[in-house]
Amino acid sequence: MVEWTRIITILIGLIISIPVFFIGNTVRFFKKGKKLFHVKTRTDPPKCLLDPKYGDHKYMTVNGVKIHYVESGDVKKPLLLFVHGWPQFWFVWRNQIEYFNKNYHVVAIDQRGYNDSEKPVGIQNYFIGKLVQDIRELVIGLNKEKFTLIGHDWGGAVSWCFAKSYPEMLENLIICNMPHIKAFSDARKESWDQALKSWYIVFFQTPVMPELNMLADDMSVFNLFFRDVPSNKEPEILEAYKYAFKDFKTWNRTINYYRGTTFNEGLEWMEGGDWNIKVRTLQIFGTGDTAISVTPAKNSSKYVADYTLELLDGVSHWVQEQEPERVNTLIESFLK
Repeated sequence: MVEWTRIITILIGLIISIPVFFIGNTVRFFKKGKKLFHVKTRTDPPKCLLDPKYGDHKYMTVNGVKIHYVESGDVKKPLLLFVHGWPQFWFVWRNQIEYFNKNYHVVAIDQRGYNDSEKPVGIQNYFIGKLVQDIRELVIGLNKEKFTLIGHDWGGAVSWCFAKSYPEMLENLIICNMPHIKAFSDARKESWDQALKSWYIVFFQTPVMPELNMLADDMSVFNLFFRDVPSNKEPEILEAYKYAFKDFKTWNRTINYYRGTTFNEGLEWMEGGDWNIKVRTLQIFGTGDTAISVTPAKNSSKYVADYTLELLDGVSHWVQEQEPERVNTLIESFLK
């Protein structure tokens, strides 16, 4: 079967790459010189990633892939499973781990392709169906029948898909800055605002160039990503992110999440079937998100029977790091 959606998206992505990659990096080269091509070698993790207050670092092979996760709290208590987005890893939930591990069994994973989890080759290994099965098998391996799933960004997308496929396993669904999949898809089709904000998804379909763009100037792109999150600009925190994304391989595997959405099989997972979510759901959404509009977050109520939306005015896409106290309070209130 010809993957027409993918072919067309790659062609459009190549057009976008002219200003984004070629012209953009030419300008950066004149400013940075050889520094543009430098990436520091990182062999040892920053101390903050090994701080015992976040829990124990463990591994479990699920769905044919070894997944790294950080676990803390009493394993006899209700499970809160945290799933990060792009370009992040388990550490994005550090403030939530510390807050909730006193009263819950807390697990924060590195999704496949990220940080210390295994990084299988091939775009097909990052279809959302495989990501959903990773979570299902991990929870079974933790000996839990029901749990609360908390996801942000791509972790939110995977969490929505999990709730669609395995609602019987969920007590609660909590999402940060990722509208319901159908509401997001509707917005991209119906609104130029969301379509334009999603330009990078199209650029990511091109080979090699997105990875090189992210690595340029020792991953200075993180300074741009986190410009609204003061805590992430602290040298050790910034270094933690750079350590987790220290090589081409990691950037390639994580960008493959986006590439997988343009294959027919990926599209079927994202848009096919019954998308009416039956799990009680909380959406925490920062209205200052530059990549996702507020409209699909509001319209998610059309697809969720029990939907609570909490808007954080002016807060960026990285809500749980920018406003951890507010996010923790909202999650705690919802759980109780």
